[in-house]
Amino acid sequence: MFVFKKEQQAFDFGGVTIGGQPGENPTVLIGGMFSKGQAIVENTREGTFDRNLAQQWLDTATLMVEKTEHPLVIQAYGRTATAMENHLKWLAEHFDGPFMFESSGVKARVRGIEYCEEVGLQERAIYNSINLSMKDEEKEILTGSRIDKAVVLGWSPKATSLDERMGTINEMIASANQMGLTKMVIDPATMPVGAGYGLEYRTLLAIKSELGLPTCLGPHNAPSAWKFLKQPEFDDESTYRSAVVASTVAAQLFATDCIMYGSMVRTKEVFTAVAMIGNAIASAVAEANHALGLDRPLFDPPTSG
Repeated sequence: MFVFKKEQQAFDFGGVTIGGQPGENPTVLIGGMFSKGQAIVENTREGTFDRNLAQQWLDTATLMVEKTEHPLVIQAYGRTATAMENHLKWLAEHFDGPFMFESSGVKARVRGIEYCEEVGLQERAIYNSINLSMKDEEKEILTGSRIDKAVVLGWSPKATSLDERMGTINEMIASANQMGLTKMVIDPATMPVGAGYGLEYRTLLAIKSELGLPTCLGPHNAPSAWKFLKQPEFDDESTYRSAVVASTVAAQLFATDCIMYGSMVRTKEVFTAVAMIGNAIASAVAEANHALGLDRPLFDPPTSG
């Protein structure tokens, strides 16, 4: 397990602490809702969805948080401004924890900022993400809002080495600071298998070692375009889910502070795997602290002993 010489920062994201030395705080899991293709989704433009099934997903996640003590952040996707508002409204009424919101559309992202301001959700809202493709309108609205938490995405199509990836990350951190974002998690970007998957782990260790900032990864992206899983004999949900769980655990072992695991249909499997590895981390870091003469608080998993 890792013990970093650099002091590690931790921030409060709507009641959930993210960051710190490995083992100090539980790994935070980020489950996605409302993306195209999910069983709960009915109409992506209108933002209509199966509310009963969405509630079942949420109930399962709540149970897993209770059993494992690994916190949950929900990531809400909205294809349009209307969908974004509908999704955030339901989420605010049914979930009292922190949430991220994202979209491939500028208008939807802007509506997410505006809606959080209008109804007072800024303390729980995490903007996803600060990146190279942000529009000036978006930057201005975010700067003028009371949202102070965000994911900083360190991705560029030209950043194919560690130094280049870190350069992008530092550029995006500077941009986030200019917008008044004081609480951030740094995402060095997970690429699919065969398209650069793996560099993010090396970059993540550099972020922790050089910057001491909380980290985030979306390892569910790794198997998203993997040709192996497109073969007829492996093109099924259980096999795909096993790859997502494996990539999630790999991210956890590389000291990632919070992990996006994609669709919340996988919540039970992901939380179970992370809880098990959380026990291993707790034991290993406790021994490392003793060997190094360090007196640091550690997360004590409820399933230990």
